[in-house]
Amino acid sequence: MDERTYGRRFEGKVGVVTGASTNPGIGRSAARRLGLEGASVIINARSEERLRDTERALRAEGIAVVAVPGAADDEEVPRHLVDAALEHFGRIDLLVNTVGGATYQGSALAIDRASLLDTLALNTWPALALIQEAVGRGLADGGGAIVNVSSGSPKKTTPSMAAYAAGKAALNALTRTLANDLGPRGIRVNAVSPGLTMTSATRPMWDADGGSAAGERLLLGRLTEADDIGAAIAFLLADEARSITGVLLDVDAGNHVSSGSWSPMGSSGEKIASMGGSR
Repeated sequence: MDERTYGRRFEGKVGVVTGASTNPGIGRSAARRLGLEGASVIINARSEERLRDTERALRAEGIAVVAVPGAADDEEVPRHLVDAALEHFGRIDLLVNTVGGATYQGSALAIDRASLLDTLALNTWPALALIQEAVGRGLADGGGAIVNVSSGSPKKTTPSMAAYAAGKAALNALTRTLANDLGPRGIRVNAVSPGLTMTSATRPMWDADGGSAAGERLLLGRLTEADDIGAAIAFLLADEARSITGVLLDVDAGNHVSSGSWSPMGSSGEKIASMGGSR
């Protein structure tokens, strides 16, 4: 992607991006894109070491960024993120929720109650908790915008991904319902739905050949990159999308109109703990 084409659509805006530590990663790409277009950014992830690396890299590009480490599902983290936005930059305008994961992979016939509820919670509560905190503390003041990162899994029927698909389906329902709830307050709520994307979490699926084999099976003949998702997120947050809310935007090189199953599993069978890049 030619960075010279970037505009300054977010000048004066302040965004919070969760799951922003890994490289490549959707959260990091989204934070970088917002920053290069003028936003000040609060970034968050579970791993402080990786998050600090991201903070240094973004600052080296001239981006105003503050790192706030912590697990997004920690009950104190949403407050800390909003505190940082207000203390360092004086406002909050944009939210990008990328945290989620397939913490259980296996048939729905074998899953236990705790594993199902944990997966549902991981894919919904961190996003909802941050939205609640931000809305209560000024997100609506200037007409805020929110993008949740979902998945193509709810459109597929991969048996081993039943819990993950249910979690992302719940996030999709929350996104549309929140769009209805928050629209009268001037807040837009949308989601992007990536398919297999070249991130650190999915590296075993594309690293050996740069994604050529996996990309050949997609309609557009190429594997989606984290920056592709970041660009879609930026569009949905920008004023160009001011009449768009409650939308789930597929960014998957056409995978959503093809048949078959989908699984974020490496060639070694390694479980992917988080597709949002927070771990």
